[in-house]
Amino acid sequence: MARLLQEPKEEHLAYLRELLIDRFQKPIVTTNDCKYLEEAIVVATQNRLSVDTLARLFGIKKSKSSPSVFTLDTCSEYVGYTSWKELVHGYLEQSELYQKTLLFEIMEQPMQFEELKLRLEGYPKSDGLYETLNQIVLYKATQEDRAFFERLFALDYLFAYEEKYKYAIYNTIHLLSILCSKHEWLRDIAIEHYASLPYEANYFVEWAVMPNRSYYLPLLERYATSKKKDKGARIFYHLVLCTHYGELKEWELFTTHFNTIALLVVNSYSLNNILKMRWFGVQLYYNHHHKELKRQETLLHKIMKSSFINHKDSGHRVSSIFMICTYLYTIEGYTTIVALYEEKTNQSSVVLGYWAELNYNQLKVYYAYALYKLNNHALATTVFKEVKPERFDLNFKDALVGVYSTLQRILKE
Repeated sequence: MARLLQEPKEEHLAYLRELLIDRFQKPIVTTNDCKYLEEAIVVATQNRLSVDTLARLFGIKKSKSSPSVFTLDTCSEYVGYTSWKELVHGYLEQSELYQKTLLFEIMEQPMQFEELKLRLEGYPKSDGLYETLNQIVLYKATQEDRAFFERLFALDYLFAYEEKYKYAIYNTIHLLSILCSKHEWLRDIAIEHYASLPYEANYFVEWAVMPNRSYYLPLLERYATSKKKDKGARIFYHLVLCTHYGELKEWELFTTHFNTIALLVVNSYSLNNILKMRWFGVQLYYNHHHKELKRQETLLHKIMKSSFINHKDSGHRVSSIFMICTYLYTIEGYTTIVALYEEKTNQSSVVLGYWAELNYNQLKVYYAYALYKLNNHALATTVFKEVKPERFDLNFKDALVGVYSTLQRILKE
């Protein structure tokens, strides 16, 4: 018998068993029940499944293997679908409709958090389920439901990290960030409750890095306090603040955090590509401020040779280049921006993931600006026309809009 390329999910098998019982109009709990079901399936579909096959499907007989394509298609046909694939599709569509009714129920009358949690856990995880969560979050914000937001991250079914849904989580985090900026009561809840989340990554602090937002710096302080023994978290904390004070030209505060990072011996710690670029970036700020020209030249050479800047994965590489260019723009390192773009991004950069695609679009803003400053106005204009400002990441949007608006003005003159 043919096997599925992908193992069937238990939630889909459970749905099939439920439909089989509904159609058969009798519980399937014994091998004798399976015998009668076998006969009913033959009459309805002209296909025969063995009693043992049906017993394994219902768990009456133990089996380590999954049902065959033939078994699933035949059972699906018996309950009114043309195939197993159509049944799964119907299940997902039906689940999305039920998700929408959940939102309506919440709007009609209060629902206890535990009941909401159980209801959400009853749906198959999908992008649509995260959209439903976002709608619930928006509604709860209009109701100023403090208890809901205090416990929001207890929805571990949705917030436990899963690579497939990282972008959905990311969008929910940014929605929450916007709401915190608009509502002081929610800002206070975020500072008190979101500094230490029960997940490997603290999404709210580490995925929405916006020191210019009123809630962020107090939240960051609490985060640092809760993670005193976590070296990676401490480095993140000081790098964010070092960057922030460097951009504000508050050099005394900048130096305090810069010296602390140096004491943490960053080079002996395995930084990811974004934190490594931040470390390079704050060193660029330090050398530029202190007019350390030779050290700056050595550092720029080191950046160009960095394994992250030369990573074989184009998405990884583009994101690293974009991050360091946010620092190079501030110190007017236009020649290096152009070199990084022209030498380190290539044709493979057009095939990127979601985040890298955003970063590639954003990188073109700095590249176009650098070209203009280096008097290559024609190419700057061409590159500028490729930029999609509606695709700026919220973390960098304020800075990028400023540069984009400047380019828009000067390239028209």
